Amino acid sequence: MQFLLFIGIALFLSALWYANNETLSKRNKQILLVLIVLTIGSGVVYEWQNDKKSALNREMANAFKQGKTLICKDKEISNASFIFVSGTQSFIPNENNTNDKGVVIDIVTCKLK
Repeated sequence: MQFLLFIGIALFLSALWYANNETLSKRNKQILLVLIVLTIGSGVVYEWQNDKKSALNREMANAFKQGKTLICKDKEISNASFIFVSGTQSFIPNENNTNDKGVVIDIVTCKLK
């Protein structure tokens, strides 16, 4: 979704550049070009960071599903006592884990043990 918004803004600025080619001064064209470059650059940086975060979340989820123990918020999370909820990217205690009842742990806070 973010990528589509980024493309839309870039296309809008490009259309503005070409539609007003004769009515814009040289200074305004330069400002518009800088805006286009900044929009594209910020979109690339945002997508790169988002991909990096998603890869880390996938790595943690895969490790959990393989039976490895994760450390999240000073708690040890394993598939023996927690369930991974993919919709919210979080861990909740299973029915056997009454000590942590009601606790929801976000996958972003986890590291591999």
